[in-house]
Amino acid sequence: MIRMSWVSKIFAAGMLILSLCSAAAGADALVGQTLPAWEEGGLDIHHINTGRGDATFFIFPDGTTMLFDAGDLADTARPEGYIPPRRPDGSRPAGEWIGRYLRAHHPQGEEAVLDFAVMSHFHGDHINAIAEVAQLAPIRKLLDRAGPGDASFPDNATTRRYREFVERQVARGMELQRFQAGRDDQLVLRSAPERYRQFQIRNLAVNGQVWTGEGNATRQVITDMGNENMRSAALVLRYGDFGYYLGADLQEPMEQAIAPILDPVDVHVANHHGSQAHPDFLGRLQPRVHIVHVWAAIQPRPHVFERLFDQSIYPGPRDVFLTNGLWPGRAAHFLERYDERVARLIDDYTVEVGRKYVDYYMPKVASDQGHLVVRVEPGGGRYRVLVLDDRDETRTVQSIHGPYPSRGSPPR
Repeated sequence: MIRMSWVSKIFAAGMLILSLCSAAAGADALVGQTLPAWEEGGLDIHHINTGRGDATFFIFPDGTTMLFDAGDLADTARPEGYIPPRRPDGSRPAGEWIGRYLRAHHPQGEEAVLDFAVMSHFHGDHINAIAEVAQLAPIRKLLDRAGPGDASFPDNATTRRYREFVERQVARGMELQRFQAGRDDQLVLRSAPERYRQFQIRNLAVNGQVWTGEGNATRQVITDMGNENMRSAALVLRYGDFGYYLGADLQEPMEQAIAPILDPVDVHVANHHGSQAHPDFLGRLQPRVHIVHVWAAIQPRPHVFERLFDQSIYPGPRDVFLTNGLWPGRAAHFLERYDERVARLIDDYTVEVGRKYVDYYMPKVASDQGHLVVRVEPGGGRYRVLVLDDRDETRTVQSIHGPYPSRGSPPR
């Protein structure tokens, strides 16, 4: 009989506890089953795929909830294969699918109320679905780049519908506020901030203004505001050692402007659906995980794909996740007319890029279809990316990636 010394017993007990903790951390989701509910102390970030635009749903560690964008791109005339199928299907508008998704995963279920909604800028693939969402999940506070009293809206059917929606909701008690660059006190924990002092959301940019990195100070870097994408709201979220960047449709001049005040993050959501990714910007973020909201055949652009994997920009492994991949007709669209504007001018180049996209870029991604859930463990030390089936409302887990260790850049 072998007798264990007291040192060996303590070591064995410690290893058992460690293994049980690891097992518990990994057992909250299983491939082929539905996603277990969020639990207090954890951070869930759901990148919802409707095939028609962006919608990102957050459950903060104390149960505070936020929706960032709610898009529904109209089925305008496009070449066959250019736009993916609606998800789960075309029987409901995107906003209704988003609202039903929120109710299924919100801590309050069918009684879901959104503490915050942020509309990053006034394009349809980011705001057209918010009215239907609000019917299923009422909004306490809405933030956009204009706020009350600002007349800097582009005048079109999309913004007119949005303004009418906002006016109705404000009359019913919803608070409207302008998203302000530099602030770290607009998007906050509402239920138990004292329990999670390492949680912070910093507003990085909006309307061409950029946080300086000191206090709440900002500087104006873009004065020509004719490009609505350049006005997009951008933020960085920190929870313990975990960091996450989200910037809607910011373009490269704004990426370069905010790069100097960026610290590394764990998860980067590519700007403008993967159309933008300046090397200086990526080199500062150095993410382990890239997420791309895709609703068009030209997303992400080939040069962005190259940069996401480019070891000369920053070294180390990285995983790329797309909400939509090679849907029926997309490969043919690539091969025939990769971008309908470019194709008219450079047909040979278009075919060459299309083949490279299908044969080289797409096989490199970690996942190319589904809702993408970033689930951060209590305290922010580790996280996983879970891919959910977007073909129906069971949303079974298709794959689990990680756990990834968080990198540990503190809030500023």
